[in-house]
Amino acid sequence: MNIIGIGEAGCKIANCFGQYDQYKIFSIDTDNKSYENFLAVKEQNSHELYESNYQKLNLKDCIGETTLILSGVGDISGCVLRVLQQIKKQKIDVIYIKCTERQLTKEQATKDKIVFGVLQEYARSNVIGNMYVVSNKSVENILPDISIQNYWKDINNFISNTYHMINVFQRAEPLLSSALNKKETVCIGTFGVVDFKTGNERLFYDIEYPRAKNFYYNINEETLKDKELLHTIRKRTDDLQGDSVTVGFSIYPTTYEHNYVYSTCYASYVQEQKF
Repeated sequence: MNIIGIGEAGCKIANCFGQYDQYKIFSIDTDNKSYENFLAVKEQNSHELYESNYQKLNLKDCIGETTLILSGVGDISGCVLRVLQQIKKQKIDVIYIKCTERQLTKEQATKDKIVFGVLQEYARSNVIGNMYVVSNKSVENILPDISIQNYWKDINNFISNTYHMINVFQRAEPLLSSALNKKETVCIGTFGVVDFKTGNERLFYDIEYPRAKNFYYNINEETLKDKELLHTIRKRTDDLQGDSVTVGFSIYPTTYEHNYVYSTCYASYVQEQKF
């Protein structure tokens, strides 16, 4: 899989995937901070100029499944549609990083709203595949201990690690699964982590009007012997099921000492849309 980071936030998260052998990383920014496969974009004075003055980048090696990572608050996010145009023949998902709104200037908030809205419509129109939304604030609240010194490093690693694990599960054969294929229009989503003992789920973004959820259980050998395990998982799934929400699960064996549970949550509704 290809991972493309755009801008400082996107590039830093993209380069966290360098610890895994499964990914080819591309970093698009104006300034090379020792990024892998750095692709330089000439610095522009505005969001609009990054689009209108865009020069094609060397993305000929970006072949196959691709995930593009960015935040919309920086001017450089203005080139995202041009980048998508270059790689349109590939299967593309997007991870969109949402910053805390009160920390943004009015101009940054406007750019974020525009890019966020356009990419969601791209997903709903099948121009891209899934669009995953990640709130930095939500991730901060999930992490139990986070220092000021390692704040961004810890958040970025947590995002990349979670996405990597979900990728692994989606390409592996489960021991047992009730996961359902969602409709193509149910494509705006996020990730989550779940407390195995309590079933408490914590999402990386508060999705409005969810339509589909999947849980990925990574269970060690000792716990798999528990005859009540399947009953517990099925009950948790049934409790979340509703008229508008389909919920599935998949169970995978692990050699890890601890059990881990991840989730995905999807909607068809455009998020943060004001009427």
